Amino acid sequence: MPKLFVKAEVQKGDAQLMETDEQSILLHWRLIGDSSVEAGISSLQEFLFLKNDHVNWPESPEDLVAIIPSDEVLLLGCEVPGRTAGTVKKALPYALEEFVAGDIEDVHIAHEKIRPGQSVKCALINKQRLRQWQDCFTRADISPGIMVSEGQLLTADAKTCTLVFGELEVMIATSEETASVARSEILALISNMELEKVVCVGGKLTDIEVSQLSASLVVENDQRDGFEYLVSSFDGPSVINLLQGEYKVTASANGPTGAMVGIVGLLGIWLVVAMFSFGVEGFWAKMKADELSVDATSLYKEYFPRDSAPVSQGQLARRFKAKLGGQRALDENSQGFIDLLSRVSGGITGADKIQSLRFNQQRMELTFEILLSGFNELDPLKERASTQGVSLNMTNADDDGKGVRARLSAEYQ
Repeated sequence: MPKLFVKAEVQKGDAQLMETDEQSILLHWRLIGDSSVEAGISSLQEFLFLKNDHVNWPESPEDLVAIIPSDEVLLLGCEVPGRTAGTVKKALPYALEEFVAGDIEDVHIAHEKIRPGQSVKCALINKQRLRQWQDCFTRADISPGIMVSEGQLLTADAKTCTLVFGELEVMIATSEETASVARSEILALISNMELEKVVCVGGKLTDIEVSQLSASLVVENDQRDGFEYLVSSFDGPSVINLLQGEYKVTASANGPTGAMVGIVGLLGIWLVVAMFSFGVEGFWAKMKADELSVDATSLYKEYFPRDSAPVSQGQLARRFKAKLGGQRALDENSQGFIDLLSRVSGGITGADKIQSLRFNQQRMELTFEILLSGFNELDPLKERASTQGVSLNMTNADDDGKGVRARLSAEYQ
């Protein structure tokens, strides 16, 4: 996603940022897209029309970063005793009170993630001043979700000093502090510091100034301008966003994030409706199951009054199964292998010999091989079986010299 960085610069030293004196403020902007970078300087009035010239102009607060002058924000680190993050957060204003000249209640305290037992890095700004800066950016038709000071973006290693040159002043940053000083005072400040390296951004020290420094001191010149250097130093997760607590800016409902939130909300509503429907359906099914269970128990008592009442549905099911299983066994015995065999054997004479038997219970069919004295015995055998209510069908018959071997199938008529 494209990201827009906007740095405010007060031209006339307007300490109150009056709405009627908008000409005193210039906005340095840098739009970083996926494959392009655009930058420029505009007044508040000109800035209002920039979005019309850029199709990828971001509108979501999380993609808008505002940078204010470093002298607006006091950066501090302090150790606050406490076993939990909540306890440390409550005690934080009392620990910082000694570093603030005015009333601590008039100061907005932004801080990094609190970890009990570790030093807490904080960024302090006057509440009225913070609201004025928010109004300033609002007049430019932007609502940044992140606001930081220039000093917050200037980090330096130990024994290293970073100098960002402006028109009249130079911002100086070390590993412990940042400050804006006059160009003429730079040499005196550097000479009194224990440094190993000086990095110059947006300008450089003169040859005369370099010659007055220690010969072991390394001086590096960064060709980027100050604003580009600040933007390159921005690290979202590690920076302390001044817009915390009551000043936090939420995403616009018209942006992609808002649309995604709307979709998630709609899915959540459907999920609640589905869960409610399943709950109602489950309750109705349980109620009907209870009613059927009562009816089944009543029918069992009615059909089998001599039996004791079943105490559970499982016992009721087992009893019904036993009762129905016994009846089915009686039904199968009335027409089954024994009955069918007895009817077939009733038509067989003493001279006939059965060689094999095979019974198919599903088809209720008895297949057997019988040895007869001749072919003329087949028809009488069928007639005798017919009188027993059984029909015989011949599958094959052949004479093996000892008699006629026939394969017959018997089934109820």
